[in-house]
Order: sequence, then C-alpha cells, then structure tokens
Amino acid sequence: MKELAKLLWLACVVALSVSPSSSDSRNSLAPPPQADPPPAPAPEPKPRTAELLASMATLVGHVPDPELVASWERKIDGGASIDGYIDELLATKRFGKEVVPALVFGAFVNVRNYYAVPSGFVLKQTPEGIFYLREPCSAADAVAVHPWWKLDGEVKVCPDSYRPAKWTLSPSEHAYRSRMTLSCDSQVGSPELESVSLCGCGPNLIRCLRDSTQYDELNKSLMDEVKQTTAYVVDHDMPMSTLFTANATFRDRNAELYYRRQKIGALQLERADRELDDLDDWPADGKWAPRPELKKGQHAGVLTAPEILHWLPDRRQRQRGYYEVMWCAMKNSFGATTKKVLDLNSNGNLAFVHDSWERLAKTELCTNCHARLDYGFQFFLGYPDSRASTYFNPALQSSSKGPLYGRDIDDLRGTGPLTPAGFANLATRQPEFKSCMASHFVNYVLGTRATDDDRKAIETAVAKTEQFRPVMKVALQRYAARWRAEVAPAPAATTVAGEPAGPSIKIAPALRAKLDELCSECHKNAPYTDDPDTHDMAPVDFSPATLPRPLLVDMADRVAFGMMPKDAPLGTAAREELVTMLIDTLWSEPQARTEAQKYYLGRARGLPAQQIDNAIYAIEQAAKAPSGITWGAIERGLWSDQSTTTPGFLALTGLEALRACAAAEKTTGTKLEDCLDRATSLQVLSRWPPTHR
Repeated sequence: MKELAKLLWLACVVALSVSPSSSDSRNSLAPPPQADPPPAPAPEPKPRTAELLASMATLVGHVPDPELVASWERKIDGGASIDGYIDELLATKRFGKEVVPALVFGAFVNVRNYYAVPSGFVLKQTPEGIFYLREPCSAADAVAVHPWWKLDGEVKVCPDSYRPAKWTLSPSEHAYRSRMTLSCDSQVGSPELESVSLCGCGPNLIRCLRDSTQYDELNKSLMDEVKQTTAYVVDHDMPMSTLFTANATFRDRNAELYYRRQKIGALQLERADRELDDLDDWPADGKWAPRPELKKGQHAGVLTAPEILHWLPDRRQRQRGYYEVMWCAMKNSFGATTKKVLDLNSNGNLAFVHDSWERLAKTELCTNCHARLDYGFQFFLGYPDSRASTYFNPALQSSSKGPLYGRDIDDLRGTGPLTPAGFANLATRQPEFKSCMASHFVNYVLGTRATDDDRKAIETAVAKTEQFRPVMKVALQRYAARWRAEVAPAPAATTVAGEPAGPSIKIAPALRAKLDELCSECHKNAPYTDDPDTHDMAPVDFSPATLPRPLLVDMADRVAFGMMPKDAPLGTAAREELVTMLIDTLWSEPQARTEAQKYYLGRARGLPAQQIDNAIYAIEQAAKAPSGITWGAIERGLWSDQSTTTPGFLALTGLEALRACAAAEKTTGTKLEDCLDRATSLQVLSRWPPTHR
C-alpha cells in the first residue's frame, strides 16, 4: 500500500508540473509561444542484467549472493560472455538433484508414492507398548520379535499382526476381481483393504513400519533415490540414457532396505535378519551401487526404482507413465467406448485382467496407443500390478524376445529381450527419446516463448552431447537472448492496409497469401453465415476479397489456440506470424493491438512460474529463514509448461513468504515489508520479466 501511495503521489506531482495554471492561461502579457526545441534523444535503456542473472539462477535452483550477481553484471555489461556465469550455475548441487528430476519426471518424483509403501502397514502401539495393525491384544497374547529396524532389540507384537510364514493371498482368500495370487506386502494385502486380518507384518516385521515418522522417512528416501541418481548422472556427465538403462542407482540406507525387502518377499525368506545384518554398513547418506537381480535384465535405471515403478498402479498406467517421461507421448482414448471395452473381456476390468491385451493392441481406434502400451508392458511382466505386489517375481518374467512399437501396430521399432533392461535399451535408441529430452528443457526454460530455432538448437545439443548440462547451457543461452529481446523497447506500432472497423474488412495482400497457402485447400466452398451453429458444419470460404469481422475474430481465436489448421499444425513462428497479421487487420489502435497480442499471442496465460520448489527455496533464501517445509501442493505435480502464476500459485508462495519473513523479523530484526518485497518479487516467482505479452 505504501508503494501504491508513493506512485499516486508521484503521478500527481508530475501532472501538476506539466499542466499550465489558470492564471498563466489568462496572462495577456505572456510572450508568444516559441517553436518547440528538438526532442532530446531518448536515454539508452539499461540492460537490466542483474534481473536476468537472478532469474537464470532461480531456473537452476540457485540463489546467488547479491555481490556475486553485481560482479557478473559488471563483467557482462562490460562485454564478457554470459557463458562463464552459466557454467558457474550449472556446477551448483541443486541443478542435478532438484531441477533436472523435476523437469524430466514431474509429478512422478515430486509427489509421494501411494503404492510403494502402503500406509496400512504403519504399526500402532497400545499404552503398554505392544505393536498391532488392526486390533490391539493383551500383553499375555503378544509375542516377542526382533524387528528389522533394531535386530538386536526386541518388541512385543499381536500375533495376527505378525504371521511370519504368511506371504501371499490366494484368489479364494480375497474379494478382488483378479485371478492373480496377491502378495502380502501390497495395498490389497494391507489392513487398509482387508475386511479381516489376513497377512500381518512377516518375519522381523519386514513388511511394516514402526510409526508414521519411519513411514515418512522411507517415502522421502524413495524420492531421493531418483533425485540422487539423476544428480550422479548429471555430475559425472553420463549420457542421458544412463538414467534409464543403468543397473546401479544412488540410494541411501532406507532405499537399500526396500530392495532387500523386495528380495525377502520374492524368495519368501523366513530369516529376514540374514539379509539385513550388514545394513548398518551402508552409508546413511547413500552411495552409487548396483542392484542385485533375481533374473538378468530385472533393473532398468530409475524405471525400476520403487518411486517410479509403483507410482502408477496397473501395468498400462505404468507403461503410459514411462512413455510420458521418455517419449513425451500422452494417452489418447478418443473413440473408446464402453461397448468396445466390454467386447474385449467379460467384466471390462482392464486393470487386473490382461489376457485380452493382444486383441486390444490390434483393435481399431485402440492400436495407436495400445500397441505401444500393451506390447510395452510385456517387458515388465516380472513386476505385477503395484496393488497386487511390490516386488519382482522372476517366474512371471518372460525369457523370450518381443517387439517394441511406436505410433501404432504398423510402426515396429525393433525387438529385444522381454525384460525392463530390454525395453529401456530399445526405447532410448528411438528418435522420440532425444526429442522428448529436448522438449523437457524447452518447456522448462523457454515455455511457449520458444521459437522453432530455439527447439532445433536444443535438439541439436541433445543429439550432439547426450548430456544434461550442455543441453541446459544451450537452453539458458537462448533464454538470455529471448529475455533481453523482451525487455527491449517495443517497436512503434505500424498500420497495415485493411479496414479496422465495420462489418466487413478488406484482406491485405500479405494475409491473402497466407490464407491461400495454409487454408484454401479446405476453406473454399461454404459461404459465411452469422449463425454460430453452422460454423463447424463445413469449412467457410476464405477466398472473397473482404471477410466478415466476426469470421476474422473466430479465425484469430482458432489459430492462436492451436485448433486450426487441423491437418498440418503450425510451428510457433508460423502461428505467431499468421495471428499477428489477423490482429493487425482487425485492430488499428495501438492500445487495442497490445491487448489483442496479450490475449492471442500470450494465449491468455499468466506469466510462466518458476518450478514451485525453486520458488520456495528462493523465498527462503531471500528471507534468510529456511524452514525445510515440503508443501503438499498440486503445483508440485505439474509439468513445467503448465506452471503459471495462477492465484493458487501466488497464494501458496505468498503464505510461504509471510511465514519466512515473519521468522526472519523475529530472529534477525529484518523489516517485514522489505522482506516481503524481496520474497514475492516476480524475479523470484516468474521465469520471465513482466514486460511482454
């Protein structure tokens, strides 16, 4: 409010200083007006380099010291290359551990995994300290157990929560619509879905967690395995494909425990303690280490890390997630109907019933996705539905080879061993993999402002280096160039031939040429009517020399938002060129054009937001009051191209800024208003300056 008051006061001062007074206007002795002196040249705009450097730092998860930014600002404004600053940013720890995992995996690494560690296995305690899952028991009935978290100690547990010899549930024991044998470590086998006690915790209580704190620690460790593995690949300049094909991962003691727990369940080892007795020797902070396999090809980088493997439960969903991350291929169920699904199997249960997968992959309207999905999950048969089991079953894994498909059943990409490793090695050799890795960086750094040249440059960097840091360097170089262009003064508005008002508008030659080139093949028969219900029935004729204004507005809307042209989608530059021509034809007033550009070229979006964890980290650094809070926010699950400064984003970051600044005021005496100004600055929250559409 104080800043607003200052601005209003300054506006009044300026208005009074340039407006002639009434007495001056009545003064008959005033000298005759003189010719206006030539205008002084406009001052050269400041390059705002410090803002650029700060924004780039936040993009890579780093908040540099102001003195360091000032030092680099002087160097760069003095003619030094910005590359040295970029290299310094890319050497920071958070780039590999926080930024790259967020831009490559999105929600798969930023949101807690529900199926890997079923919450129903968290133990409760009676006042006497007896552990139980469903119902407490008397001290006389409790049995003594050496728990996995303290093998040299002893706890008391209720017998029905122990069951050391129970490993699986047969179809006759559960009510789930599946003929599969379900394992006791799964969500279906947990007390969450049991109507009676069936499974228990197993030997040494290996399936259970001591309390909610241990549950949270294990979940964090599974997320950290993906982040630390990514950081290791980035820091050691390994090829991007290593993240998906390597056997080894970087994992801490909790994550290593999880793999050993999987082995205990898969082999039904009654002496779980023998698999765990050297666990204390594993570094608490983790290490890069191979994962033992029960069958060759069991592991494929982070694809078989529990956080990614079990994030989506059934096999098709899991496979869709893999393609979303690796090929940027999204699901498409256009044309699917209930009847088509029921025709494939008797109960329509495509989650647990997979015997109809081959028919589905060859069914019309299904083949464009299910050839890729259903033939794809044959490589992961050793890992059942995550609701049914959380460990690898070597008996289920095929020993033969199988095909990998791309667009549809007619797009065979190769064959390989039907193992996770076989899939990863095939999938990472496809052009979609490199294109998708480039797309992750384009979307994260440049978003909708990326030009075709930007995309080509980043794709070239992926093909040439196959490493994360060099690709990010190219993206940041492009970002810096685009940023400087956007903060430069806008060119003066120009007028073009055409009639900006009225019911019908003459089409200028340049726009006519574009319409003939891009639209005339379809838009050549139906005359325009003002009935909106007929607009989608047949393509309206675009060939007349003049076109109705409502039609031109409709054209601008559909081209700007990607609905047209249908059969040959336009690249970013071509789309913006055509939309700009339509705007210039429809509006001649500079202010109207500016508003139209914000809507049509800016696509009615808010400013692109920083990745939420980077924003919160930057807020805490600006306030000098770190909290360690991990917010449960939907923004943590968004892909970077969807992250904008929405009211929800601003509310979330505003609350964190208020918390951090209040803490800073209390501990360091920092002035609250000054702190909030820094912590909620758009330099902290947005990837782009608020100077462009």
